[in-house]
Amino acid sequence: MSFTLQRKRDSRLFLKLLLLTTVAIFSFYSSNAKAETISFNLVDQHGPVTHESYPGKYLLLSIGYTSCPDICPTTLYEYGYALKHMQHADELQPLFLTIDPVNDEIHRLNAYTHYFDERIVGLSGEMKDIEDIAKQLGATFGYRLNGQRIDNPVPGLGYEVYHSAMIYLITPERELLDVFDYQIGGDDLVEVLDAHLSKAATSTVDVDTVHVDDTTIMTPVTANASQTSCPLPEGFSEANEQVHLSDLNLTIDARPGAQLVNLWALWCGPCRKELPILEEWVASQPPLEVITINVGDSLDKIEQLFTEQGFYHLPKHQTEGFDLLRQLGGLGLPFNALFVDGNIAGIKSGIITETSSLDRYADCVQSQRQL
Repeated sequence: MSFTLQRKRDSRLFLKLLLLTTVAIFSFYSSNAKAETISFNLVDQHGPVTHESYPGKYLLLSIGYTSCPDICPTTLYEYGYALKHMQHADELQPLFLTIDPVNDEIHRLNAYTHYFDERIVGLSGEMKDIEDIAKQLGATFGYRLNGQRIDNPVPGLGYEVYHSAMIYLITPERELLDVFDYQIGGDDLVEVLDAHLSKAATSTVDVDTVHVDDTTIMTPVTANASQTSCPLPEGFSEANEQVHLSDLNLTIDARPGAQLVNLWALWCGPCRKELPILEEWVASQPPLEVITINVGDSLDKIEQLFTEQGFYHLPKHQTEGFDLLRQLGGLGLPFNALFVDGNIAGIKSGIITETSSLDRYADCVQSQRQL
């Protein structure tokens, strides 16, 4: 893909995401929120479906309803396109959860999803179970009648349905890995899904071969001893790119020891789960600097969120577009990059769920520097 075409795609995606933020309804989480493994108890046309169904499969999940005029058909078209063009479709289970179970009978729902691709499974369930999985994902939905919100829709009432419009990628361990705008586009969805699944399907450690007598020893290739002498924190993998903080055109200075750069956005539900975790951690004065950078939102909206949620310790940096995310090797938000002495050492897509391994990593780096 040419650099110009990639820039155009990134710009188009950013504009679509920015438009989405003006109409989406957000539910913010309290400062003690903790991300957990996603669980659910739903049904498909054959019977019960839970988070333990589809063992070993990644889940691609979105919410919607069969009478949706535009968002849901667009999402399912992109599902179908991705399944037909991606390299690792057999490792992925696409799911479409109705948030209008009153009208979306389960067999009719699956006839609808199969129109786009027979591998897409339509899910339904009790309203409390649908609300539960939506809350875990940070998704929102509701109903209006004559401009007024209603809480208990019934058949034939003629109500309107509204909902947030994101696509969620969930790991086989049922952890939220990435989130995409429903207008990401088929080609870009193929690209990011294959990148995630290819990384999981193959070893990411390059090796050199060293011959000692008649024994062949495989040793990891290391670019910088200070980056690899300490085990990376939970969920982090070695960075594929060689990046220095000074290369990023940010007003952020590289410091001795470890620094964590976190990218987030208002439209990103998982980001809003992660920020309270980072706020609580930074308030405890961790042994590394945490740098939070918003992607694409206005400074006044960032300030409003921080005030509402009582975030007093996180910095309020901001960048436009996704160039920084791509430069760091990221595919979606939230995204975290570890730097050691200004050099990138590790990356993580998805929510940081615990911080103790980050503390240990920073302490190890500091100890190594003192040797």
